[in-house]
Formats: sequence, C-alpha cells, structure tokens
Amino acid sequence: MTTLAFDTSTEILGICLEQDDKYYSYTAKAGLKHSENLLKEIDHIYSSSGIDKKSTDLIVCAKGPGSFTGLRIGMSIAKGLADGFGCPMISVPTLDILSYGYSYLKGAVMPILDAKSGKVFTAVYADGKRITDYLDIEKNKLGDIFTTYDEVFLTGSYAPAIMELYPAEKRLTLVPDWNSCHIENCLALGKALFAGGSQDPENSGPIYIRPSEAELTKMSH
Repeated sequence: MTTLAFDTSTEILGICLEQDDKYYSYTAKAGLKHSENLLKEIDHIYSSSGIDKKSTDLIVCAKGPGSFTGLRIGMSIAKGLADGFGCPMISVPTLDILSYGYSYLKGAVMPILDAKSGKVFTAVYADGKRITDYLDIEKNKLGDIFTTYDEVFLTGSYAPAIMELYPAEKRLTLVPDWNSCHIENCLALGKALFAGGSQDPENSGPIYIRPSEAELTKMSH
C-alpha cells in the first residue's frame, strides 16, 4: 500500500510517503508559506523515492485546528490529489496527531497550539483516547484543567510557553519531542481510520473550532 500524508495546520510543514513499510519524510519550519512549498516538496519526495504517483492508494492530511490558511490549502490540495490519483482521502484532527503514541504515559496528555488572542487549542487525552472536546480556551484558564489530574504531559509547539506561564505547577511535564509535527502519526492514524472503513465525504472540511478573523469582522458589521 502506498500512502501520502501531510500536515499544513501549523508553521511546521510535514510530509510523509510510505510504501511497503519504507518511509520517506520531509519536515521544515515553513512559516505559513505552505502554498509555495507543499506541492513542490510532494513532487520532490515522490521523485527522490522513485515511487510512482499513480500507485498512491490513500491521501491523508491534518484537518486542524490550526492556521486557517494552512488548513484550507492542505485540504484543497489533498482533495485535488485524491481526485487526480483516483484514490480515497482521509483527514485527521491535528490534536489527535500530536497526542498519538503517548498512551503509555500515566497521566493526562495535552497537545497545545497557539490560537492567538490569548487562547490555545487543546484537548485532554488519557490512555490513548480523547476525553474532552476540542477546546479553544484562554491560557489563564488552563490551570483549572491541570488541577484535575495528578500529572499532565504537554506537547505541541506552544507547550513551552505554557510551561513558562505556570512555573509553579508541579504537575506539568514537557515531552521530549514536543516540537515535532509527528507526520508519521498523521499517516498512521489515517491508515487506521481507512482500515476501519472511514473515508472523507466530498464536502468535508477543516476543524476550525472558532470563526476566522475575516468571519468575525464580517459578523461584527
């Protein structure tokens, strides 16, 4: 099986191509210039691996929450590639990707992404399962969540900022690979969903949690 996965939901662009248990991956801090880099790097990973694009069986992409622009670009390209390759597409929540693989930790796992305006995107996971909704929450209210658990493991690009914001909170531990986009997790979760019979409907879209700034401006007029 040949699977292509990519994540454009944060400033770290991640791409992973797998065929017969061989992995070819690319990650780079691309800012939010995913429209300039994604297709170019996808072409490069196929050519450097020697894998024929037409052999692709599944497209997987991260669907947020995260950058509004990055998510729109990623979902649009995923749908276009799936249509062009004639294969199905699966989208995976970004917070699920960031928390994947930590089920062995004895405590709560919380991926943290900067949501701007003094807020973060997060959710709580335990034993490999999400146990809260996807949250768009003020940073200074995270303490209420932390005190619910004996130990909390933080991951995601904004996790160190939260560690600094709560210096006296002894429950918090930063996982060693907190700043990875975990693109292999995106691929693994997508394959698992596909194996379970899932497939994105034609009208599927990103998980935004909140309206974009443009939508908020429009709503205020």
